Amino acid sequence: MNGSKVLRILIAVVFIVVLVAVLLRMSGPNSVDQTGIGDSMVNLAELAPKINAVEMENGSESIRAERGSNGWMVTSRDGFPAKPETIQEVVRGLISLKKSQRMTAKPDRHGELGLAWPDEKKESRRLRVFAEGSAEPVVDLIVGRAVQAPTGVYVRKNGENQSWRCIGTLGAGGDIGSASSMSSWLFGPIADISADELQEVDFDGLKMTKKDGQWSIDPPEQNPPAQDPPTQDPPTQDTKASSPIANPRRDAMKGTLPYLLSGFQPEDVRREKPEDLSHPNQLSVILRIDADHTVDARLWKEGDAIWIRLALGDCAGQPNEKLTQTAAQWSGWVFKMPSWRTGYLNPLFEAENHAVSAPKSSLPEGSVASPPPAAPSSVK
Repeated sequence: MNGSKVLRILIAVVFIVVLVAVLLRMSGPNSVDQTGIGDSMVNLAELAPKINAVEMENGSESIRAERGSNGWMVTSRDGFPAKPETIQEVVRGLISLKKSQRMTAKPDRHGELGLAWPDEKKESRRLRVFAEGSAEPVVDLIVGRAVQAPTGVYVRKNGENQSWRCIGTLGAGGDIGSASSMSSWLFGPIADISADELQEVDFDGLKMTKKDGQWSIDPPEQNPPAQDPPTQDPPTQDTKASSPIANPRRDAMKGTLPYLLSGFQPEDVRREKPEDLSHPNQLSVILRIDADHTVDARLWKEGDAIWIRLALGDCAGQPNEKLTQTAAQWSGWVFKMPSWRTGYLNPLFEAENHAVSAPKSSLPEGSVASPPPAAPSSVK
Protein backbone atom coordinates (compact mmCIF):
# COMPACT_ATOMS: atom_id res chain seq x y z
CA MET A 1 0.00 0.00 0.00
CA ASN A 2 1.55 3.27 -1.11
CA GLY A 3 1.63 6.43 0.95
CA SER A 4 -1.06 8.28 -0.98
CA LYS A 5 -3.59 5.50 -0.41
CA VAL A 6 -2.81 5.44 3.33
CA LEU A 7 -3.24 9.21 3.44
CA ARG A 8 -6.65 8.96 1.74
CA ILE A 9 -7.75 6.31 4.25
CA LEU A 10 -6.61 8.45 7.18
CA ILE A 11 -8.45 11.47 5.80
CA ALA A 12 -11.60 9.39 5.36
CA VAL A 13 -11.35 8.08 8.94
CA VAL A 14 -10.85 11.58 10.33
CA PHE A 15 -13.82 12.85 8.32
CA ILE A 16 -16.05 10.06 9.66
CA VAL A 17 -14.90 10.70 13.24
CA VAL A 18 -15.61 14.43 12.90
CA LEU A 19 -19.03 13.75 11.33
CA VAL A 20 -19.98 11.36 14.12
CA ALA A 21 -18.86 13.90 16.73
CA VAL A 22 -20.98 16.61 15.11
CA LEU A 23 -24.01 14.33 14.98
CA LEU A 24 -23.54 13.32 18.61
CA ARG A 25 -23.28 16.97 19.63
CA MET A 26 -26.46 17.81 17.75
CA SER A 27 -28.33 15.07 19.61
CA GLY A 28 -26.47 15.55 22.88
CA PRO A 29 -27.19 17.56 26.03
CA ASN A 30 -28.94 20.41 24.23
CA SER A 31 -31.43 18.16 22.44
CA VAL A 32 -35.07 18.28 23.50
CA ASP A 33 -35.28 14.48 23.58
CA GLN A 34 -32.37 14.28 26.03
CA THR A 35 -34.23 16.36 28.60
CA GLY A 36 -36.89 13.80 29.24
CA ILE A 37 -39.26 16.69 28.61
CA GLY A 38 -39.08 16.16 24.88
CA ASP A 39 -40.35 12.58 25.20
CA SER A 40 -43.31 13.83 27.23
CA MET A 41 -44.17 16.41 24.59
CA VAL A 42 -44.05 13.84 21.80
CA ASN A 43 -46.35 11.58 23.77
CA LEU A 44 -48.64 14.50 24.48
CA ALA A 45 -48.94 15.34 20.79
CA GLU A 46 -49.95 11.74 20.07
CA LEU A 47 -52.39 11.68 22.99
CA ALA A 48 -53.92 15.11 22.36
CA PRO A 49 -57.31 13.75 21.17
CA LYS A 50 -57.55 11.65 24.36
CA ILE A 51 -56.66 14.38 26.86
CA ASN A 52 -59.47 14.58 29.41
CA ALA A 53 -58.06 16.71 32.25
CA VAL A 54 -55.58 19.53 32.81
CA GLU A 55 -54.56 20.59 36.30
CA MET A 56 -52.38 23.44 37.51
CA GLU A 57 -51.27 24.25 41.06
CA ASN A 58 -49.54 27.29 42.49
CA GLY A 59 -48.95 27.06 46.23
CA SER A 60 -52.36 26.79 47.90
CA GLU A 61 -54.23 27.70 44.71
CA SER A 62 -55.23 25.14 42.10
CA ILE A 63 -57.44 24.87 39.06
CA ARG A 64 -58.53 21.71 37.27
CA ALA A 65 -60.53 21.38 34.07
CA GLU A 66 -62.06 18.10 32.88
CA ARG A 67 -63.69 17.11 29.62
CA GLY A 68 -67.16 15.62 30.00
CA SER A 69 -70.11 14.79 27.78
CA ASN A 70 -71.11 18.48 27.70
CA GLY A 71 -67.63 19.81 27.02
CA TRP A 72 -64.92 21.15 29.31
CA MET A 73 -65.75 22.22 32.87
CA VAL A 74 -63.71 23.64 35.73
CA THR A 75 -64.21 20.94 38.36
CA SER A 76 -62.22 22.94 40.91
CA ARG A 77 -64.93 25.61 40.58
CA ASP A 78 -67.93 23.33 41.12
CA GLY A 79 -68.18 22.39 37.46
CA PHE A 80 -68.55 25.88 35.97
CA PRO A 81 -68.04 25.72 32.18
CA ALA A 82 -64.42 26.12 31.10
CA LYS A 83 -63.11 28.12 28.18
CA PRO A 84 -61.91 25.48 25.66
CA GLU A 85 -59.56 27.97 23.98
CA THR A 86 -57.51 28.25 27.18
CA ILE A 87 -57.15 24.46 27.50
CA GLN A 88 -56.06 24.23 23.88
CA GLU A 89 -53.58 27.08 24.34
CA VAL A 90 -51.93 25.40 27.34
CA VAL A 91 -51.70 22.00 25.59
CA ARG A 92 -50.36 23.51 22.37
CA GLY A 93 -47.84 25.47 24.41
CA LEU A 94 -46.62 22.30 26.11
CA ILE A 95 -46.30 20.45 22.81
CA SER A 96 -44.29 23.28 21.24
CA LEU A 97 -41.80 23.77 24.11
CA LYS A 98 -38.21 23.51 22.81
CA LYS A 99 -35.29 23.09 25.17
CA SER A 100 -32.55 25.63 24.58
CA GLN A 101 -30.19 25.38 27.56
CA ARG A 102 -29.33 22.99 30.37
CA MET A 103 -29.71 24.68 33.75
CA THR A 104 -29.00 23.59 37.33
CA ALA A 105 -29.59 20.10 38.69
CA LYS A 106 -29.08 21.19 42.30
CA PRO A 107 -32.36 21.21 44.29
CA ASP A 108 -31.16 24.03 46.53
CA ARG A 109 -30.86 26.28 43.45
CA HIS A 110 -34.26 25.50 41.92
CA GLY A 111 -35.71 28.52 43.71
CA GLU A 112 -33.49 30.82 41.66
CA LEU A 113 -35.41 29.75 38.56
CA GLY A 114 -38.83 29.61 40.21
CA LEU A 115 -38.69 25.80 40.07
CA ALA A 116 -38.78 24.89 43.77
CA TRP A 117 -41.64 22.56 44.71
CA PRO A 118 -43.35 22.90 47.09
CA ASP A 119 -42.83 26.63 46.82
CA GLU A 120 -43.81 29.00 49.62
CA LYS A 121 -43.15 32.00 47.36
CA LYS A 122 -45.76 30.72 44.87
CA GLU A 123 -43.46 31.39 41.92
CA SER A 124 -43.56 27.85 40.55
CA ARG A 125 -46.48 25.98 39.05
CA ARG A 126 -47.08 22.27 38.81
CA LEU A 127 -48.80 21.37 35.56
CA ARG A 128 -50.31 17.93 35.02
CA VAL A 129 -52.11 16.56 31.98
CA PHE A 130 -54.23 13.40 32.04
CA ALA A 131 -55.49 11.23 29.19
CA GLU A 132 -58.11 8.54 28.78
CA GLY A 133 -57.05 5.14 30.03
CA SER A 134 -54.33 6.47 32.35
CA ALA A 135 -54.72 7.08 36.07
CA GLU A 136 -51.30 8.75 36.19
CA PRO A 137 -50.58 12.04 34.43
CA VAL A 138 -49.02 11.77 30.98
CA VAL A 139 -47.23 15.08 31.69
CA ASP A 140 -46.12 16.23 35.14
CA LEU A 141 -43.95 19.36 35.01
CA ILE A 142 -42.78 22.09 37.34
CA VAL A 143 -42.95 25.38 35.44
CA GLY A 144 -40.86 28.31 36.67
CA ARG A 145 -40.18 31.89 35.75
CA ALA A 146 -40.69 33.26 32.28
CA VAL A 147 -37.64 34.53 30.39
CA GLN A 148 -37.21 36.86 27.44
CA ALA A 149 -35.12 37.10 24.28
CA PRO A 150 -36.23 34.64 23.14
CA THR A 151 -39.50 34.18 25.00
CA GLY A 152 -39.33 31.07 27.12
CA VAL A 153 -39.73 29.50 30.53
CA TYR A 154 -37.75 27.39 33.00
CA VAL A 155 -39.01 23.82 33.29
CA ARG A 156 -38.19 20.55 34.98
CA LYS A 157 -39.99 17.25 35.25
CA ASN A 158 -41.58 16.70 38.64
CA GLY A 159 -39.45 14.26 40.61
CA GLU A 160 -36.28 15.07 38.64
CA ASN A 161 -33.64 17.63 39.58
CA GLN A 162 -32.35 18.55 36.14
CA SER A 163 -33.86 21.83 34.95
CA TRP A 164 -33.97 23.42 31.51
CA ARG A 165 -34.58 26.69 29.80
CA CYS A 166 -37.19 26.12 27.12
CA ILE A 167 -38.35 28.31 24.26
CA GLY A 168 -42.11 28.76 24.14
CA THR A 169 -45.03 29.94 26.24
CA LEU A 170 -48.09 28.43 27.89
CA GLY A 171 -50.20 31.55 27.31
CA ALA A 172 -52.28 33.44 29.87
CA GLY A 173 -53.80 30.20 31.16
CA GLY A 174 -50.38 28.94 32.17
CA ASP A 175 -49.79 31.72 34.70
CA ILE A 176 -52.13 30.65 37.47
CA GLY A 177 -50.53 33.11 39.85
CA SER A 178 -52.32 36.00 38.15
CA ALA A 179 -55.96 36.98 38.31
CA SER A 180 -56.12 37.13 34.53
CA SER A 181 -55.08 33.46 34.37
CA MET A 182 -57.89 32.27 36.64
CA SER A 183 -60.32 34.38 34.68
CA SER A 184 -59.05 32.98 31.38
CA TRP A 185 -60.02 29.42 32.42
CA LEU A 186 -63.66 30.41 33.03
CA PHE A 187 -66.17 30.50 30.20
CA GLY A 188 -67.20 34.01 29.34
CA PRO A 189 -67.94 36.79 29.07
CA ILE A 190 -71.05 35.89 31.07
CA ALA A 191 -72.75 39.17 30.14
CA ASP A 192 -72.26 41.76 27.43
CA ILE A 193 -74.96 44.36 27.96
CA SER A 194 -73.58 47.76 27.04
CA ALA A 195 -74.57 51.09 28.57
CA ASP A 196 -76.21 51.99 25.26
CA GLU A 197 -78.65 49.10 25.73
CA LEU A 198 -79.85 50.37 29.12
CA GLN A 199 -82.65 52.88 29.70
CA GLU A 200 -82.50 53.22 33.45
CA VAL A 201 -80.55 52.16 36.55
CA ASP A 202 -82.10 52.04 40.05
CA PHE A 203 -79.77 51.98 43.04
CA ASP A 204 -80.45 52.57 46.74
CA GLY A 205 -83.48 54.80 46.20
CA LEU A 206 -81.80 56.73 43.41
CA LYS A 207 -82.68 56.53 39.75
CA MET A 208 -80.31 57.12 36.86
CA THR A 209 -81.74 57.94 33.47
CA LYS A 210 -80.08 58.64 30.17
CA LYS A 211 -80.72 61.62 27.93
CA ASP A 212 -78.70 62.48 24.85
CA GLY A 213 -76.12 59.88 25.88
CA GLN A 214 -75.57 61.41 29.34
CA TRP A 215 -76.60 59.82 32.64
CA SER A 216 -78.23 61.90 35.36
CA ILE A 217 -79.36 61.01 38.88
CA ASP A 218 -82.79 61.69 40.33
CA PRO A 219 -83.32 63.19 42.83
CA PRO A 220 -80.48 65.65 42.24
CA GLU A 221 -77.92 66.04 44.98
CA GLN A 222 -78.90 68.61 47.60
CA ASN A 223 -76.03 71.07 48.01
CA PRO A 224 -75.51 72.50 51.50
CA PRO A 225 -77.19 75.93 51.96
CA ALA A 226 -74.97 78.87 51.16
CA GLN A 227 -73.92 81.02 54.08
CA ASP A 228 -74.31 84.81 54.05
CA PRO A 229 -70.95 86.51 53.63
CA PRO A 230 -69.70 88.65 56.51
CA THR A 231 -70.63 92.34 56.20
CA GLN A 232 -67.89 93.92 58.26
CA ASP A 233 -65.09 93.11 55.81
CA PRO A 234 -65.05 93.31 52.02
CA PRO A 235 -64.99 89.92 50.22
CA THR A 236 -61.52 88.69 49.33
CA GLN A 237 -60.30 86.05 46.91
CA ASP A 238 -59.06 82.96 48.71
CA THR A 239 -56.59 81.26 46.38
CA LYS A 240 -56.47 78.20 48.65
CA ALA A 241 -60.23 77.68 48.77
CA SER A 242 -61.36 74.10 48.20
CA SER A 243 -63.16 73.01 45.06
CA PRO A 244 -66.93 72.43 45.07
CA ILE A 245 -68.28 69.60 47.18
CA ALA A 246 -68.26 66.26 45.38
CA ASN A 247 -70.03 63.02 46.22
CA PRO A 248 -67.86 59.98 45.42
CA ARG A 249 -70.83 57.65 45.65
CA ARG A 250 -72.82 59.46 42.97
CA ASP A 251 -69.74 59.80 40.81
CA ALA A 252 -69.19 56.04 41.14
CA MET A 253 -72.81 55.37 40.20
CA LYS A 254 -72.49 57.24 36.92
CA GLY A 255 -69.02 55.88 36.25
CA THR A 256 -69.66 52.20 36.95
CA LEU A 257 -73.27 50.99 37.07
CA PRO A 258 -74.21 51.60 33.41
CA TYR A 259 -71.11 49.59 32.44
CA LEU A 260 -71.53 46.84 35.05
CA LEU A 261 -72.42 44.10 32.56
CA SER A 262 -70.46 45.34 29.56
CA GLY A 263 -68.09 42.54 28.54
CA PHE A 264 -68.26 41.11 32.06
CA GLN A 265 -65.66 38.36 32.53
CA PRO A 266 -65.57 37.23 36.20
CA GLU A 267 -62.28 36.85 38.00
CA ASP A 268 -63.59 33.83 39.92
CA VAL A 269 -66.84 31.92 40.46
CA ARG A 270 -68.51 29.64 42.97
CA ARG A 271 -71.89 28.07 43.64
CA GLU A 272 -74.50 30.33 45.19
CA LYS A 273 -75.09 29.87 48.94
CA PRO A 274 -78.20 30.83 50.96
CA GLU A 275 -76.26 33.44 52.93
CA ASP A 276 -75.32 35.25 49.73
CA LEU A 277 -78.73 36.93 49.79
CA SER A 278 -78.39 38.20 53.35
CA HIS A 279 -75.06 40.01 53.49
CA PRO A 280 -75.41 43.11 55.70
CA ASN A 281 -73.49 45.27 53.22
CA GLN A 282 -75.34 44.02 50.15
CA LEU A 283 -76.26 46.52 47.44
CA SER A 284 -79.17 46.14 45.04
CA VAL A 285 -78.98 47.42 41.48
CA ILE A 286 -81.82 47.16 38.94
CA LEU A 287 -80.72 47.55 35.35
CA ARG A 288 -83.63 48.31 33.03
CA ILE A 289 -83.08 47.37 29.41
CA ASP A 290 -86.56 48.38 28.22
CA ALA A 291 -90.06 48.77 29.58
CA ASP A 292 -90.47 45.00 29.90
CA HIS A 293 -87.04 43.62 30.86
CA THR A 294 -84.72 44.19 33.82
CA VAL A 295 -81.68 42.56 35.41
CA ASP A 296 -81.42 42.29 39.20
CA ALA A 297 -77.81 42.60 40.42
CA ARG A 298 -76.77 42.14 44.06
CA LEU A 299 -73.25 43.15 45.12
CA TRP A 300 -71.45 42.61 48.41
CA LYS A 301 -67.93 42.66 49.80
CA GLU A 302 -65.96 39.71 51.14
CA GLY A 303 -62.72 41.16 52.44
CA ASP A 304 -61.29 43.31 49.65
CA ALA A 305 -63.19 41.42 46.95
CA ILE A 306 -66.59 42.34 45.52
CA TRP A 307 -68.96 39.54 44.52
CA ILE A 308 -72.09 39.80 42.41
CA ARG A 309 -75.23 37.73 41.92
CA LEU A 310 -77.21 38.24 38.70
CA ALA A 311 -80.80 37.26 37.91
CA LEU A 312 -83.58 38.21 35.55
CA GLY A 313 -85.93 40.82 37.02
CA ASP A 314 -89.19 41.93 35.48
CA CYS A 315 -89.64 40.22 32.13
CA ALA A 316 -92.94 40.82 30.40
CA GLY A 317 -94.09 41.33 26.85
CA GLN A 318 -92.01 39.95 24.01
CA PRO A 319 -89.10 37.69 25.07
CA ASN A 320 -85.63 39.17 24.82
CA GLU A 321 -83.72 36.26 23.27
CA LYS A 322 -80.25 37.68 23.93
CA LEU A 323 -81.08 38.36 27.58
CA THR A 324 -82.63 34.93 28.07
CA GLN A 325 -79.56 33.15 26.67
CA THR A 326 -77.21 35.29 28.73
CA ALA A 327 -79.13 34.80 31.98
CA ALA A 328 -78.99 31.02 31.59
CA GLN A 329 -75.29 31.24 32.57
CA TRP A 330 -76.09 33.00 35.86
CA SER A 331 -78.47 30.59 37.54
CA GLY A 332 -76.99 29.06 40.69
CA TRP A 333 -73.69 30.98 40.53
CA VAL A 334 -72.11 34.07 42.07
CA PHE A 335 -69.18 35.85 40.48
CA LYS A 336 -66.14 37.75 41.69
CA MET A 337 -65.76 41.16 40.11
CA PRO A 338 -62.41 41.77 38.38
CA SER A 339 -59.85 43.38 40.66
CA TRP A 340 -59.35 46.31 38.29
CA ARG A 341 -63.03 47.26 38.79
CA THR A 342 -63.00 47.07 42.60
CA GLY A 343 -61.52 50.51 43.15
CA TYR A 344 -64.23 52.11 41.03
CA LEU A 345 -67.02 50.22 42.83
CA ASN A 346 -65.83 50.73 46.43
CA PRO A 347 -67.46 54.21 46.85
CA LEU A 348 -70.88 52.59 46.28
CA PHE A 349 -70.56 50.96 49.70
CA GLU A 350 -70.19 54.36 51.41
CA ALA A 351 -73.10 56.30 52.90
CA GLU A 352 -74.93 58.69 50.58
CA ASN A 353 -74.14 61.73 52.75
CA HIS A 354 -70.40 60.98 52.79
CA ALA A 355 -69.44 63.94 50.62
CA VAL A 356 -65.90 65.20 50.35
CA SER A 357 -64.20 68.15 48.74
CA ALA A 358 -63.18 67.16 45.27
CA PRO A 359 -59.65 67.87 44.09
CA LYS A 360 -59.36 70.47 41.42
CA SER A 361 -60.09 68.82 38.10
CA SER A 362 -57.44 68.81 35.42
CA LEU A 363 -60.10 68.43 32.72
CA PRO A 364 -60.89 71.38 30.46
CA GLU A 365 -63.97 73.34 31.45
CA GLY A 366 -67.13 71.74 30.13
CA SER A 367 -65.57 68.32 29.50
CA VAL A 368 -67.01 65.12 30.94
CA ALA A 369 -65.04 62.48 32.83
CA SER A 370 -64.65 59.20 30.98
CA PRO A 371 -66.05 55.88 32.28
CA PRO A 372 -63.66 53.38 33.85
CA PRO A 373 -61.13 51.95 31.39
CA ALA A 374 -62.04 48.83 29.48
CA ALA A 375 -60.88 45.46 30.75
CA PRO A 376 -57.32 44.41 29.81
CA SER A 377 -57.16 42.41 26.57
CA SER A 378 -56.81 39.16 28.52
CA VAL A 379 -59.97 39.86 30.54
CA LYS A 380 -62.88 40.65 28.33
